[in-house]
Amino acid sequence: MIRARLMQWFVAILLRDARIAAGLTQAEAAQEFGCHPHTIYYWEKGERHPRPSEVFQIADTYRLSEELKNYLKMILEHRGSKLLQADARFHALTLAKAELHSGVIFKYEPHLIPGPLQTRDYHFLVLKVAEKLTDFVAQQGWEFKFDRQMKLRKRKRRPKIQYLIGDSAMYGLRRLSDSVRREQVNKLLQESEQPDTDLRVIAEYLPGRNTPFSIYEPGESKTAPPTFIYSEILHGSWCIEEDTLVSLYHDAGQAMWQLGIPLKEFLNEYCRDLLA
Repeated sequence: MIRARLMQWFVAILLRDARIAAGLTQAEAAQEFGCHPHTIYYWEKGERHPRPSEVFQIADTYRLSEELKNYLKMILEHRGSKLLQADARFHALTLAKAELHSGVIFKYEPHLIPGPLQTRDYHFLVLKVAEKLTDFVAQQGWEFKFDRQMKLRKRKRRPKIQYLIGDSAMYGLRRLSDSVRREQVNKLLQESEQPDTDLRVIAEYLPGRNTPFSIYEPGESKTAPPTFIYSEILHGSWCIEEDTLVSLYHDAGQAMWQLGIPLKEFLNEYCRDLLA
């Protein structure tokens, strides 16, 4: 479920990123739309929004995809807010934007390697099977995931990222062929050496901590979304903004982080065979 504040941020950052991608200054965009540059500024700050009637011109000028145009129109018309709150695809688009603008990111994944760390073979051999995806959906999912990985890696100001992985995800790599396993382990090791990136493994099952969740915080980023939690549960996915719940997740995540074992230490202690 995505609440109003996060939707407002999504509109603002979508307009900002699309303008920049189109190679336009705020003044040039204002000229295209026949408005004052302050209007563009306020759109991108989230203090004002375009009218629904302006969406088609915006989409044409900024070269938005049909999908993004439709989501933008739904939000501005307020007619799709309830639908979007539980729309998994809209959640994915929001998370992709949050990865590009948040200053601090925490990701806990108890059973699978986190998406930003997955190799192509892992995606198709493990995730596709685990989530029972069709070939078409799996291919679309990988293309979107790979694009997110590349954009996150190319960020000029990298966020501070903590990845906390359940030991079952690591032990599960033993079921893969040597070449596939080696590629995935090497990717994990390479990512752990990136600036401001840390990987730990929880080496024991924690009751009540069996659900993946991520925390996105502004840190020092001026374009970040409001702090929110993304959690996956059996009947859907949720983006949580309520301060009390955010605080509970944050405290739980950091308590779990302290129990985690640094990746290299875990591999040397428990899974030396994965390094072969």
